[in-house]
Amino acid sequence: MVHDFQMRTINFPLSTGNNRAIVMEPAIKSISFLKFLKKSANTLLKSNKYKPKSIKTEGFYVIIFLFDDSQLVQAAELLRMISGVSYVFIGAAIKLEYDTLSRSILSIATKLFVNGEKYLIKIETSKRTELKDDEFTYFKHDLEFFIQTELSSQAKGLIPVQDEPLADKILYILIGNDIAFISLLVLKGSDCTPFNFLQSDVTCPIYDDCSLLSLVQVFDSGYMPVPVFFFHNQLDLIQKIRKFEEIIRHYPIESVTFYFFSMPDIQQSSLRTSKRADGDDNISKQKGSPIQSLIYEQAIIHILLRHDFDSSFVSFPFVPYSHPNWFIQKNLKLFNQSKKILLTPLLFGCPPQVFEKKLTRLFGLDSAINQGILIRNYLDDHEPRDFAKAKDRYTRSISANSIKKFSLDVRKNDIFDILDSV
Repeated sequence: MVHDFQMRTINFPLSTGNNRAIVMEPAIKSISFLKFLKKSANTLLKSNKYKPKSIKTEGFYVIIFLFDDSQLVQAAELLRMISGVSYVFIGAAIKLEYDTLSRSILSIATKLFVNGEKYLIKIETSKRTELKDDEFTYFKHDLEFFIQTELSSQAKGLIPVQDEPLADKILYILIGNDIAFISLLVLKGSDCTPFNFLQSDVTCPIYDDCSLLSLVQVFDSGYMPVPVFFFHNQLDLIQKIRKFEEIIRHYPIESVTFYFFSMPDIQQSSLRTSKRADGDDNISKQKGSPIQSLIYEQAIIHILLRHDFDSSFVSFPFVPYSHPNWFIQKNLKLFNQSKKILLTPLLFGCPPQVFEKKLTRLFGLDSAINQGILIRNYLDDHEPRDFAKAKDRYTRSISANSIKKFSLDVRKNDIFDILDSV
C-alpha cells in the first residue's frame, strides 16, 4: 500500500527533538560538491555567529539544525547567498508516516496560502536513485492528489500550477529516510557554480563593459580570475578598478593577483584602415571608430597570447552583437595555434535580450557597448585589407615596460592604495 511507504534506515540519526531545520538543495548533484557545500555552509554560519546544532547530509541535501530557532530565517537568508544552491527552505521535521505527514502538510498549507494564490507543490526524495519499483512515484502522486483535493475543497480560490515562475508560493516537501521536511519558507538560491569550485585560474582582460561582464561570468562559472587591466590613463584605470571592486564584493575573495597594462590611447593615434562601407563617419563620431576598437582588442589579444599571466586559460569577451564574424573566427584560429586555452563566456547562450539585461544590471542604461551593435553592419563581415598592418603599428607603440603585477589581500588592503605605484 502507498500509505505504508517507508524509506531505508540511514547511517546517522536525524533528531526530531528540534523540529525546525534548514534544508539546502544543491544545483550540482555530486559527492564532491555536497562536501564543498556542507563545509561552506558551516564556515559561513560560524563566521556570522550562528551556532549549528548539527549539519548533516542526506542524499544530495544538506540539513542544518540550529541551537536557536529564532535565527532560522536570518540564517536561511545568509545561506541562500552560497552559489550552486537551487533552494533553501526552513522545514518542519515530521515523522515519515502517511497520515501524520498528510495532516501536517495540509495544516501548514492552509496557513501558508492566501486566498486566490497560485501555488506549486514540490515533492522530492533525498534518495540518490529512484526506487526500482517506482514506490516513491506512486507515493508522490498520491500525496499531491490528496493535498490539491483538500485545498480545493476549502473554497479559497487557490490555483495549483506546474511552472515555478507562475507560482506565488512553493510548498517544498522533502521525503527523507526517517523523517520528512515540510517547508515553512522557501527561498530560491543561486544556481551558478560556486566561486573557485573548479580550482583553476583564468586570465581575464578588463578594458570595457563587455570584459567586466565576462569577468562576472568567469566568477559564476567556478573559476578564479586573474584580472589584467588595460588602461589609457589614471582616470581610466580608477573607473575600471572601482567597478571591479564593486563586483568582487559579491564573492568570498581573500586575495587576488592582477596586472596593470598601460596602453596608448588608440583614439588619439593616426591609425587608418580602408573603408568598405558608407556612413563610417557617423559611427566614428561615437566614442571612436568601431574599427579602432577592433584594432585595440586585437592588440590586447596579441598581448594575452604572448605574456605569461600565471594561467594557460584565457577568457575573452567575444560577442556576436559587437564583434563581426571574421574577427571572431580570426582569433579563434590564433588561440587554437597557441598554447593558450580560450574561454568565451559571452559567445554562447546569451541572446540579445539577456545580454542587454545583464549589461544594464551591471552598468545601468549608459553602457558603452550599445555603440558596438553597429559594428557588424559597418564592417559587412569582411576584414579591412590593412587591418593587420594597423594592428602591428599600434602594437609597436606599446612600451615593453607597460606591465606591472600586484598581489592584494582584499580583507586588509585597499586596491586603490596601489595607484601610487602605477
